[in-house]
Amino acid sequence: MSYVLVVEDSLTNADIAIRLLETLKLEVHHVTRGLEGAKLARAEHPILILMDFNLPDIDGRTLVLLLRKQLGGNLAPPMVAMTARTGDLEERIAARFGCSAFISKPFEPEAFLDIVKSLIPAHRMTQKKRLMMGFPK
Repeated sequence: MSYVLVVEDSLTNADIAIRLLETLKLEVHHVTRGLEGAKLARAEHPILILMDFNLPDIDGRTLVLLLRKQLGGNLAPPMVAMTARTGDLEERIAARFGCSAFISKPFEPEAFLDIVKSLIPAHRMTQKKRLMMGFPK
């Protein structure tokens, strides 16, 4: 199943992201808690993960780091920081924790869609490598 996982505790922010993703004809699963998102990601392997950093149950940066390891390192789906934490320092920290991109909230719809579109094709190519190496879909 190809879908985008949105891990976001703000229903308003999640709704905006979901509506934008649906304009690209992407299937979207949304959870409000990080641990629930991790369980879903391990079970169903999304093609992209949008991760809030300020989650009620776990720090999103830590969750990105863990999921990157658990989902195959460089073969893991792209993970995008979607956070109200802004600034160059936060962006560098997100990259060090394994994020493929950084979206500051509130976000511009065009910029959001550009980031998503840039990561989806790259991941589809990586998915082929995963299958050739024996990783699950």
